[in-house]
Amino acid sequence: MNLDELKQTLKELIVEECDVDLEAHEIDDDERLIGSDGRMDLDSLDALSIALEVKSRYGKRIDGGNETRMALGSISALAEFILAE
Repeated sequence: MNLDELKQTLKELIVEECDVDLEAHEIDDDERLIGSDGRMDLDSLDALSIALEVKSRYGKRIDGGNETRMALGSISALAEFILAE
């Protein structure tokens, strides 16, 4: 899976798991995912849902703390985290 396909899949995952009022194609690659200042207003429960799905689908564990904040910063950051070895 290339980077663009992964980003699209992650957008669809967020729409499904977090019940946002957007279509996947409306989510920008670099927009903020978690926090009240983001357009989607995702919270810690949404972050947990995303982390669990990423572990299930891609085998990549998002640990707590700074790593989580960075990986869940945007679609681009999450895709790069998943593809990193």
